[in-house]
Amino acid sequence: MVKVREIIYPYYDKGIEEELLNNGVEEVFSFGNTQLGKYRVIGKGKNGIVAYMGGGKVIKIRRSDSPKESLKVEAKIQSLAYPVSPRVYSYGKNFIIMEYVHGRHLSKSESIDVIIGLLRAAKELEDKKIEHQELVRPYKNVLISDKIYIIDYDDATIKEKARNVTSVLSWLKRVDLARKYIKGATIEDIIRELLVSFS
Repeated sequence: MVKVREIIYPYYDKGIEEELLNNGVEEVFSFGNTQLGKYRVIGKGKNGIVAYMGGGKVIKIRRSDSPKESLKVEAKIQSLAYPVSPRVYSYGKNFIIMEYVHGRHLSKSESIDVIIGLLRAAKELEDKKIEHQELVRPYKNVLISDKIYIIDYDDATIKEKARNVTSVLSWLKRVDLARKYIKGATIEDIIRELLVSFS
């Protein structure tokens, strides 16, 4: 176990530590594939560090050099995104505690089942008016477990006409289908056409 002050990154911040301690977060596990000094964490991004807490939970701790003042908006959007996203248990200015998803990242050669699952998840976010903004290069933002999870709502916004399905279709280099979708084709129409091209 590691005291949380040890993974406040890249430099110590008293305000971050105090908020974590006040919310009962004193220690995390040194666990994951990302090296952070002497310790290991699950992930490191421009705004936060994700560490394993145990009990099927992870915590995203705001970086002390983050351009974002707070993680609260991200936490609220991720809560709205559930069950496409991991469940959010609690959050504050400097942290989000959420469900740990044991899964693998998306690869360049995915099965049609995974691709269809991702398109349906992307559409579900659109129905909730959430635009993820990182699905043109979805490798780090999708986890495949018992189902497809879209993670990391760092840059996500609420938009009346959210565009996620077209981002995934662009990643698949299916601009033809993206155009059809924009013109009013349903997600099921798009999936049917994809299935034909995969068979």
